[in-house]
Amino acid sequence: MCGIAGFTSFNKRNYQLEEALSSMLKAIAHRGPDGSGSYHDENINLGHRRLSIVDLEGGKQPLISKDNKIIITFNGEIYNYKELKSSLIKQGFEFQTSSDTEVIIKMYQKYGVDFPKYLNGMFAIGLWDKDLEQLVICRDRMGEKPIYYQYQGEEFIFASELKALTKHPLIKKEISPIGLNKFLTYEYIPAPQTILENIWKVEAGELIIVNKNSIKKSFFWQHPFQEFNEVGDVYGSEDQVIEQFDNLLNDSIRLRLQADVPVGVLLSGGIDSSLVTAIAAKQSKSRVKSFSIYFDEHSYDESHYIERMVKDFDLEHHHQTVRANDMVGIVSDMGAIMDEPMSDPSIVPTYYLSKMTSPHVKTVLGGDGADELFAGYPTYVANKLIQGYNIIPYELRTPLTNFIKESLGKIIPVSSNNIALDFKLKQFFRGAGVVSEIRFFKWMGGFLETEKKSILNTEYNQLLLGQMPYDDINRYLSRTNAQNELERLLYLSQKLYLADDILHKVDRAAMQNSLEVRAPFLDHRIVEFASLLPERYKLRGFTKKYLLKKLARQYIPNEIIDRPKKGFGIPITQWLKEDLKDPMLSLLSKENLANQGIFQYENIKTLIDDHLANKTNNRKLLWNLMCFQLWYKEFFS
Repeated sequence: MCGIAGFTSFNKRNYQLEEALSSMLKAIAHRGPDGSGSYHDENINLGHRRLSIVDLEGGKQPLISKDNKIIITFNGEIYNYKELKSSLIKQGFEFQTSSDTEVIIKMYQKYGVDFPKYLNGMFAIGLWDKDLEQLVICRDRMGEKPIYYQYQGEEFIFASELKALTKHPLIKKEISPIGLNKFLTYEYIPAPQTILENIWKVEAGELIIVNKNSIKKSFFWQHPFQEFNEVGDVYGSEDQVIEQFDNLLNDSIRLRLQADVPVGVLLSGGIDSSLVTAIAAKQSKSRVKSFSIYFDEHSYDESHYIERMVKDFDLEHHHQTVRANDMVGIVSDMGAIMDEPMSDPSIVPTYYLSKMTSPHVKTVLGGDGADELFAGYPTYVANKLIQGYNIIPYELRTPLTNFIKESLGKIIPVSSNNIALDFKLKQFFRGAGVVSEIRFFKWMGGFLETEKKSILNTEYNQLLLGQMPYDDINRYLSRTNAQNELERLLYLSQKLYLADDILHKVDRAAMQNSLEVRAPFLDHRIVEFASLLPERYKLRGFTKKYLLKKLARQYIPNEIIDRPKKGFGIPITQWLKEDLKDPMLSLLSKENLANQGIFQYENIKTLIDDHLANKTNNRKLLWNLMCFQLWYKEFFS
């Protein structure tokens, strides 16, 4: 796991190339504290920060092919590199190192720009072909590893993180109104958009080829939704389906346990991380190191389930109990941690857990991706429930919805508990009256259109006239032949929420602490397997993750499988009234907002006052605004 940066230099420039690349690499030193390297010639400048995990001696980058024609800088892990290397050796290829990086070079030499199709892994790659004077950029299928870039018809500049890209002298830091609009809507910014004008993210599964006067984009992988769900079960009986899933997950974990350094597991106490831990413990020749944080706030704490796993699987367990004052300090550093605005509160405990884990191991396995593959969120169930609500005639629905919204605070008191009833009901009715795909992201997201209009100043409201924040949904749906509603929602969850929220959060929080997190559920073979499963194996009635739970019963205690879902959150509702009250009032003060020139104060003050008075739980909206201010302060101070 590493950090990469680079840029072309086809045109003569009045800045020092080596100095520019050095500044970019310094900004991502946390991603690779074990070493730094660079390569320069008249057309290309490539840099690398290294976290040594495979081939500790021979894996230094940028790596140059034996014939000096191919140069690569690479962030990630190729899990099937040994199998690929064995096949290449049989075909006459020779190797100078034991690294997965050299395997990528050989695969490019054999297959050209089709090489990513053969890689099983998480990766962000910059590869320079001297003969063709061609830069190849690609990102893994699910978007585990990030790449930002700018190209305006002159030079192509890229880096693992936004903060590194902005160190290049050609980059101007200007807020993108479209990026801001999407952040306020989703609580993250869907690729390829970013928060800065004229800067983009490489999309998951995307390949970009850059020549002196052109840029060509394509996708080397797409979800394989087909007509199979219409013609029957492609995998056979339920027992056969479970067996195939079992084999795939075991092999995925086997591959991800490969490393030249110790590998641990992140154990939250939920079904996904517990299943990964159980299989890893079965495969490992030594005691598995597990890492967890416990919460002193009861509705967020999962320590009972974690301790059960530790006992049953004889784990070498490490944990810390977290209190509010332990995490509040992290919030002030979030501008640097998040890199680009995102307001998923779980980035705070994820960062805390990564910081606790990093001194013990460099690599860990996690449970990310299972919810988006197998329908694990309550929103998938809520989408079924709202079908009954939609039976009510349209002319009666709106007044009924308004009445219920107004009555919620009187009937059900505002609660600070994790996923409290008042919060769930409020979110449910935020999604009423729109198509299911947009409704799903209104439930998961932040500001509605009317709410955004009320907090943005006149200038920004004018800039956003006619903008469609949900156009990402239609763009992704145009690329898929997903057959039914649940398939479309799962597909969109993976392309948007998973790639641009969950994986962004995990990458930044972990890599800020020089820790690599591997996600066995995101092996592309498992993603393809899940995509072709009939709906009943994912959401059966109101049972979420049906197939995964059936498999899990072969490995872990039933009490972990049958427990309510908590999520990996923090008590933001209460903290905004107590420990985070002063930071919130400072960040969202009238003076601060006036100096920034984006928001207008009065309606934001109403959100604050209503939350502090316990009239309305505005935690999502206030936290969203705070996260933007923390990021802005870091990038523009």
